Amino acid sequence: MKYFVIGCLVCSMLFGQILYEEHFTGGAMQLDWHPWFYDSLGIGDSMLVISDPTAPGGDGWAGRISNEYMSVAGLTYAGDAGLTDYSIEAWIYTVVTAAMGPYNGIAMRMDQGSGYYYRLVSDFDDSGRLRLGLVASGGYPVVLRDWTGAEIPGGVPVSSSWHKLKMTIIADSIWCYYDDALLVDCPIIDDSVAQGYFGVYTFNMLDTASTKCDDIVVTGPTGISEYGSRTVSTLSVFPNPFRRFTDIRYPMSNEWSRVKIYDASGRLIKDLQPSLASGNQLSVTWDGRDAAGNALAPGVYFIGDIQSRQMAKVVKID
Repeated sequence: MKYFVIGCLVCSMLFGQILYEEHFTGGAMQLDWHPWFYDSLGIGDSMLVISDPTAPGGDGWAGRISNEYMSVAGLTYAGDAGLTDYSIEAWIYTVVTAAMGPYNGIAMRMDQGSGYYYRLVSDFDDSGRLRLGLVASGGYPVVLRDWTGAEIPGGVPVSSSWHKLKMTIIADSIWCYYDDALLVDCPIIDDSVAQGYFGVYTFNMLDTASTKCDDIVVTGPTGISEYGSRTVSTLSVFPNPFRRFTDIRYPMSNEWSRVKIYDASGRLIKDLQPSLASGNQLSVTWDGRDAAGNALAPGVYFIGDIQSRQMAKVVKID
């Protein structure tokens, strides 16, 4: 199970098919945003478009949500309730303050039935941290991981500014990024929420706060990674994931006389000639290098026949 989780998580790097985008272009919203919380009068927090010359998109427009109706937390959502494995990234204006500042961030797998969701937020007050949490039963948060000090790429900012936050969730595994840098100890494992909407989040106990956002992009699987469910049952790959070498075996009656290795885009990396191992088994060892002998980067690669889409995943982790 552990190897399966690692394989799925590395697969998150293959995401690229755009499912939803929100850039607030021309002062308008491209997506339908809805309040997650409502007060006693049925009024909820909404996404607004604001003029902001500092917006990362460069068009002078950004989005903003506030907690003015609920007085504590603000959260808006978009997308589809059935979203499962996907990635969300957004530019978030992270507020730096002396004490008890707001959380500014993103949310995903927002399940309306249970009320559960995951959130990745900045908390740049005296705490000086990034926080991944699960908002669970009764709206109470469970901290899954805090990143502080040198764990934050570039360090804790000294002034309020725009930063990119990103989450990718595959199965029960969560990868978190800050300014496109993967945070340490990812993936974080949690299986509390299987699917749901994505959103933008703000929270402040002492005062009305808001979160400004821009260039929200939600992506799903793309390229050859979409073939992952059609693996070759006759192929044995061990160890998988691997660091230096992995051994590939399959029956001599198999349709392939050679073993082909592809990257995530479907590009042929290497063509290997197997040898007879024992009985009717063919065997070949792959060292994680391409045809020119260059060591390949960590990631997901595929073994098999790209034309018939009969592929097996192999995960290189070093």
